[in-house]
Amino acid sequence: MKMINIGCGDTYHKDWVNIDLNSSEPDVISSDLTKGLPFKSNSIDVCYSSHVLEHLSKSEALSFLKEQKRILKPNGIIRIVVPNLEVICTNYLEFLNKLESGKIEYEFMYDYTYLELFDQATREVRGGELLKLWNSKNISNENLKFIFARHGKEVEQVMHKMSQLSYSELSFLNKILDKLNLKGLLKAVHYLKILLIEITIFLILGSKYVNSFRTGIFRNSGEIHRAMYDRFSLKRILSKCGFKDIKFCKANESKFTNFSIFQLDEIDGNIRKPDSIFVEAVKY
Repeated sequence: MKMINIGCGDTYHKDWVNIDLNSSEPDVISSDLTKGLPFKSNSIDVCYSSHVLEHLSKSEALSFLKEQKRILKPNGIIRIVVPNLEVICTNYLEFLNKLESGKIEYEFMYDYTYLELFDQATREVRGGELLKLWNSKNISNENLKFIFARHGKEVEQVMHKMSQLSYSELSFLNKILDKLNLKGLLKAVHYLKILLIEITIFLILGSKYVNSFRTGIFRNSGEIHRAMYDRFSLKRILSKCGFKDIKFCKANESKFTNFSIFQLDEIDGNIRKPDSIFVEAVKY
């Protein structure tokens, strides 16, 4: 069996071929997903991606799914995990109605759900308003439970990291050193090039245009959401790309036998990304 984990981030298994845009790990291949997948046609048994599709434009998403169909063997399985727009919208309306009826204790949940809808599509700095909120020291235990129910163990890890290091407080030079330690010399050189470009823009056009340049670089870095999906739109785009037998499932369910042992969507019995919708389809 040949299985690929596309856009794996920090979550991968050595039995899979793991791919991400940038990699400093020996078990992860660096590849730009928008330029195709580096595999032969009809050579892969399972394609898996978690919280990747929403970062692509409509045309990029279609190309991305068609590429997976190309490399999958006949009867191969595609598994897609994305944030569930339907649940976010349902929560938003529920908390809005409760606030309107005078239940002010739901204000935090309302504000949080509003950020789930818009923050990652509109932010102009790493982490956006959600990261600021996660790093806040004034969240009640009840509201923390709500956050963990929405975003799982990963948000707890982010909070732990942010308690030790705040990226908003790092100077550009410190960012370079951080990248040097984590990603190697090539990444540091990239950041030095960006710094030189910023200096040039500042000298010619001024600080306002430096900020515009930084915003543009960030919004093309792959962090922002360019689309959101629900059960209708996911089924439609998979059908458009020629997939059949499209079925929604739970984190621990799959057409692929023993999928749960790899702990990609469920870790020690806990859903890794509880805010998600899970769908699988087959190439015939």
